[in-house]
Amino acid sequence: MTESADRTATDSAAPAGPAAAPRAPRSRGGRRAGSGRGRLHRPRRIVVAAVELVVAALAVWGAFALWGSAVRDVTVHLDDGSVLTSRVYEGDRIALAVALGALTAVLVIDAVRQVMLGVAAKGKKPKKRAQRDPDPDDPDDLGDVDADHAAAGPGR
Repeated sequence: MTESADRTATDSAAPAGPAAAPRAPRSRGGRRAGSGRGRLHRPRRIVVAAVELVVAALAVWGAFALWGSAVRDVTVHLDDGSVLTSRVYEGDRIALAVALGALTAVLVIDAVRQVMLGVAAKGKKPKKRAQRDPDPDDPDDLGDVDADHAAAGPGR
C-alpha cells in the first residue's frame, strides 16, 4: 500500500475526538446561551403580547365578516307563483372563519404566556430563612442534651 492510501485509511478509521463534538453557543459573559435565570424576564414580551392581542382582535373581526358572507339566502320564483327560499353555506369561507377562530385562540393563549413571563419571572433570589433563637421549652430546638439533665440520669 502506498503512503497516501495508508494515511487515508488511518484518518477515516480514527475515532472522532472531543474537538469534533459540537459546542453549545455562548452568549456575552462566557456562559452558555439559554442558561441562567434572567433569560425569561424580558419586558419586551409585554409588547409582543400586545401585538398578539391586536392581531387576535383583527382575526376575530375577519372571522365574523367571513362567516356573515358565507351564509346567504337564495330565492327562486316558480312559474306557478310559489316562492322557494334556500340557505346556501359556502364551505371555504366557513373553514377560513373557523381557522381564524383557532388562530385567535392560539394568539390569546400565547399573549397570556408572554405577559406572565414578562411580568412574573424576574429571577428573584430565594429569601434566606430568618435565624430564630431556640426556645428552651421546645426539646427540638435545644439540639444537644442539657448538661444538668444528662447528669441526673433517666430515673430522676
